Amino acid sequence: MRSNFRDEMTGGLKITSSRAQRRGFTLIELLVVIAIIAILVSLLLPAVQQARESARRAQCLNNLKQMGIAMHSYHEVWEAFPIGALHSVTPSLRYSDDRGASFFVAILPYIEQSSVYKKLDLGAAGGAGNMQNAANPNGTVLNGFQLSLFTCPSSPMTTLTSPQPQAQKGVMMPNYVGISGAALLNGGPNPMAEPTYNGVMAGSGVLVPNRSIAMRDITDGSSNTMAVGEQSAFSRTANGREVDLRSSNSYGGWVGSTGSGTPGDGTWFCTHYQSWNITTVRYPINFRDATNVCGASGLDPVDGSNRPIQSAHRTGCNILLADGAVRYLPDTIDFKTLTNLCNRNDGETIGPY
Repeated sequence: MRSNFRDEMTGGLKITSSRAQRRGFTLIELLVVIAIIAILVSLLLPAVQQARESARRAQCLNNLKQMGIAMHSYHEVWEAFPIGALHSVTPSLRYSDDRGASFFVAILPYIEQSSVYKKLDLGAAGGAGNMQNAANPNGTVLNGFQLSLFTCPSSPMTTLTSPQPQAQKGVMMPNYVGISGAALLNGGPNPMAEPTYNGVMAGSGVLVPNRSIAMRDITDGSSNTMAVGEQSAFSRTANGREVDLRSSNSYGGWVGSTGSGTPGDGTWFCTHYQSWNITTVRYPINFRDATNVCGASGLDPVDGSNRPIQSAHRTGCNILLADGAVRYLPDTIDFKTLTNLCNRNDGETIGPY
């Protein structure tokens, strides 16, 4: 009787407890789900990292593009590109203490930094960019001053030097370098490359010591001549120690040259001195061996004239050509082609690269 009454109340349906119907994941099922998620993450993570690196490489190319626009704006005003590394003369200082200013200083007004440029004393003792000279008033302007335009976003390197007499916060060290030419010309020794304190410095490029190069001087064609390259990665010693071989290392990106004259034209006087923020290409792209940086190697971290073009980007390096175009040079580029790109007047035909 009770059973029939219960059936009538429920319409003949059997009611079971929802708690009894619930069933959780077993440990094996949970582990399978976790494994699937881990596999998906492992597949997606490299793609995300690659996308981020592609964006950083594009930003690096854009930095070079903006520098190219600035250099062409400078050329339009002065009918020549800026001097790569300028020597200054201060009678009260030793010759080796006159370090002048680099092309990075010269292009400041053309990268929306006129307010900074106007504050600089371009005739300052020891050179406008020399923060080692305690008499230089430009330390109040350049102390700790940084520009993202001069920094590759992929670079792991520090952006400031150690404290200097006139820059206690340090001086900016760019991840880019002017190209003064190559140690070789047409596969042989370059007659426009002369000895320095450490290595050789050429006057056959676009950004050379103590001379402004005009478009008419680039007889190989501005689209076939490199003006600026990257220095955004560390070199390493045989035991794996990281070494900063940027041409701006130690003294910063604003300093120029202690040597007067220009290599190759009979005026060069720099056998025992140096130029910064420009390099004469003597090694392949992404040459990273810092085991032997002494003597005539040109790889000295402070004074080397031949510190290599090297990049934090994989398999190659970003460059700026003299016509304002930017390119990504692969590690596999033929070395003779590379040196031909660095010289403005070798008469060689540049093949595909």
